[in-house]
Amino acid sequence: MRLSLGRLLRIFFQSLFIQTSWSFPSMQSMGFLSDVLVGVGEDKRAEIMKTQKGLFNTHPYMVSYIVGATVRAYDEGKASAEEIRKFVAVAQTSFASAGDLLFWRTLRPALLLAAVILGVHYGIVGPLTFLIVYNVFHLFHRIKGISDGYNLGWDVIYLLNKRRFKTVRQVFETVGALLSGLLLSLIAVEVNYLLVIPLTALFLIMLIKRYSAVMIIVSALLVILIIGMV
Repeated sequence: MRLSLGRLLRIFFQSLFIQTSWSFPSMQSMGFLSDVLVGVGEDKRAEIMKTQKGLFNTHPYMVSYIVGATVRAYDEGKASAEEIRKFVAVAQTSFASAGDLLFWRTLRPALLLAAVILGVHYGIVGPLTFLIVYNVFHLFHRIKGISDGYNLGWDVIYLLNKRRFKTVRQVFETVGALLSGLLLSLIAVEVNYLLVIPLTALFLIMLIKRYSAVMIIVSALLVILIIGMV
């Protein structure tokens, strides 16, 4: 079996609306169910609507990996509804954690710092750069996740140990630390630009010591406030 371009595009488009039916009792359950339904044949939809119910909550950019694997399971027809539910329960937690680390904790803060720095010198270029780069990353995961989920099936969870997640996260953690030091020298006008070297070294040490990217950025902002008050 293969995932046609038409099915891939239908699943991708539907995944953009996964949170439109969000609720406290079931969270993203309705969005996830509708995304799976557009990817399977009409003969499977009645069965899915009866059996695939309950709480579902994961990172919105990572849901495509789970949807792709779930659609394949229904296409093959070998797994029971209970086995599919168990996979979804495990996968949603794993991809939620990976997505939070990659996007909320690492990628977004680093790109925001870059946008501020570029905005100081080049105006609208800053926010445009953020929007373009950020959307390239999140759309990549939305689209590639469907294909990988379908091709790998339940083994898609093992992708979380691949470079796609680990290397990108490490790169943007380092970039975020460097930009934190650079931002100080750009915003604090009266600070000697040579301070960027020791400050960047300080933030790199914090990174090596496994401080979170959020703590590094907060520390940079506190230094700016202190310098501004002196």
